[in-house]
Amino acid sequence: MSPPQPDLVLVMTDQQRHDQVGWVTGSPVRTPTLDRLAAGGVIFDACYSSSTTCVPARTSLMTGRLDHRVATGPNRALVPGTPTVATLLRDAGYQTALVGKMHFTPMRADHGFQHMEVAEHFTAYPGDPGGWAEYDHYHDFLHERGLPDWRFEVAGGTAAPYPFPADSHPTSWVRDRAIDVLERRDPQRPLLLVVSFPHPHPPLNPTEPYASMYDPALSEVDPDDADRNAGLPNLFRQEMEADGPDHRRVRAERIEHHRRELALTYGSITQIDDAVASLLPHLDLERSLLWFTADHGDYGGRRGLVRKVPWIPFDDLARVPGFAAGGMVSGGRRITAPVQSYDFVPTALAAAGLAMPYPEPDAGDGVDQLPALTEPSAPQDDDRVVMSAFTMHWPMARRGRYKYIREMGWSEEVLFDLAVDPGETTNLVGRPEVEDVRAELAAAVDAELAASTIREDLDAALAEALANHPD
Repeated sequence: MSPPQPDLVLVMTDQQRHDQVGWVTGSPVRTPTLDRLAAGGVIFDACYSSSTTCVPARTSLMTGRLDHRVATGPNRALVPGTPTVATLLRDAGYQTALVGKMHFTPMRADHGFQHMEVAEHFTAYPGDPGGWAEYDHYHDFLHERGLPDWRFEVAGGTAAPYPFPADSHPTSWVRDRAIDVLERRDPQRPLLLVVSFPHPHPPLNPTEPYASMYDPALSEVDPDDADRNAGLPNLFRQEMEADGPDHRRVRAERIEHHRRELALTYGSITQIDDAVASLLPHLDLERSLLWFTADHGDYGGRRGLVRKVPWIPFDDLARVPGFAAGGMVSGGRRITAPVQSYDFVPTALAAAGLAMPYPEPDAGDGVDQLPALTEPSAPQDDDRVVMSAFTMHWPMARRGRYKYIREMGWSEEVLFDLAVDPGETTNLVGRPEVEDVRAELAAAVDAELAASTIREDLDAALAEALANHPD
């Protein structure tokens, strides 16, 4: 008899830096549950998102493709009917469930989840929520509890600490709804479960004790860190030095505020870690493949900025935490070669005995990591090119130690050697000794643009993104 198909669990956060986890040396964030899972699994040391902003990254996590290869509609959201990991597994007999944030448009669109309960950040959607005809499931929950929707119905409702009952916080709600799914699932059939926490994306409003767990005075924010942008080309510098409501700059006179926000970010992550700890007793990890990641990162006070604008794929934004754990994973290892967070899709399908739905040679952009997860002796793919941020106007390609980014309008370029310059400060473009590397990665970007299934006017896409302030 063949072994039973495993349960497949994607746990993800929103806007979490790759180094805001406990298993990274020097991290101030305490994540004991995630640390334990990561230590028993395989950690992806160089895990890259497909995008530096939310909606495109989540499109890739659902499809296993770079987002510019996928048809999108309003708010740059995935078009219903597009093949997703959920539709493919559902059609193969899996139970499919999603709890949390996903940025579908409409919010309750059918993308293959037989059970779906979403909690969104309304600011990512255009217009005034007060005039909408339909809200998310979290809104319904709050009103059923007799609570206002603090996201838009309460002045100052986003303040920290969260001022309403702790079990009504989005992190608690996602935890409890996911536990309910696990308790009600049919144990005789395999399950795909996506657990998507809306935090630590702002509003930074964890409950107590998390809101007071970290001392703001210990949060490291250096206004002079903007100096690392000095060696960038002109248009890169202009973006990094821009000042406005979207470009949230680190200011010396606001250092205490910045430190407080970082402390709340850390508290939000530890709150999520505790929520994951509550989930685990309801999950048979031995018969599961659990994949953890974030949609994208955050400047977090680095390079003179907080939040995620401009959407240039420095490692602050494009690199995300990632690991895989569970009974089929031969753990206690790290993969140092670059991977993509959306490798989850072909890996999950392979674990279920399925394949990506696209014909060769266009089978998708993700790589099945199952051989690397199950066989400790499997070689790492150091020659793979990973990519990010094509529809954000800043296409990135990384192979091995070298990382290339292009500004699409005037084709300004940067090339970094991350092995000696992890802070991405020294632009190697123009140096003869690395011209072959630059040319190779530039050609990879050109080929990806030329091979796109869905071609778009990138200037129009960027203008739309800026107008709608996508999350």
